[in-house]
Formats: sequence, structure tokens, C-alpha cells
Amino acid sequence: MKFLKLMLLAFCCPLAALCQDITGLWTGTIFNDSTQQYHQYEVGITREKGKYTGFSHTWFMIGNTKYFGVKRIKVRIAADGKIIMEDGELMLNNYPVQPNKDVRQLNVLTLETTGTDIGLTGLFVTNRTKEFLSGFINCMASWVYSYMFTFKL
Repeated sequence: MKFLKLMLLAFCCPLAALCQDITGLWTGTIFNDSTQQYHQYEVGITREKGKYTGFSHTWFMIGNTKYFGVKRIKVRIAADGKIIMEDGELMLNNYPVQPNKDVRQLNVLTLETTGTDIGLTGLFVTNRTKEFLSGFINCMASWVYSYMFTFKL
């Protein structure tokens, strides 16, 4: 009987990630392996008709100037519970030069809970172009956004 309970628990654990609510605002950092720099990073995720979408917001410094970019993202949950985010179109930016349109970022993140904190952590890569990048993402759920959304503030 104990074995049966353990097997049932092992089977259900990957499915638990599918039941988690990942909607809301996630704030944190993105670490670029190439430049060895941390950048401010934010992801907003919504769900409509069973489909996840959202945006990513990245800030970085060149000299003394702070630049930002906001992109649409497609979000899905893989069979193993990983959260997959793929870049879409660049919606807004203040870049000093026109960015390459062919560069896309792919995030493969894990939903982690420690006590009352909920986070998304994992790796990112860009497609293979002259500007190939890789690194690590660490974001935490923003409870302020969740409360504002819940209470329609």
C-alpha cells in the first residue's frame, strides 16, 4: 500500500506544475553569459481561453544611458512542467540603433516555491545569429500586481 501511494505521488508531482497559476507580473534579473552582466528583467503573463501570452521587459545600460525593450511573448507549459517562453515582436524600445529582427530569445523556466515565495528560474538562449546569447533568469512573483488584478484596482 505504501508503494502504491509513493507511485501515485511520483506520478502527480509533474502534473502539479500544470495546475499552478503562473499569471501575473514576475520581476527579477537576467544574467548574460557573454557580457557577465545582470540586467533588470520583468515578465507579465496573462491567460485567456486557456492560452498563455504576455510581455517581457528588459533594461540594460550602455555608458550612462539606460535602455529598455518590451516584447510580446508566447508562453506554454511543456509536458514535463517546464514553462517555455518565446519572444515575439518588439513592441516598444528606446535602443540607440535599430535591433536585428531575426534575434529571438527562448526561456526554459522552472516554477519553484520556497516558503511563501514563488519564482521562475532557468536558462535562456537566443537563436544562432551573429548576436547569439545565453544566460540565466531569476524572477519572483510580484504580489502587488496579483492583488491589484484580483481587486481590479
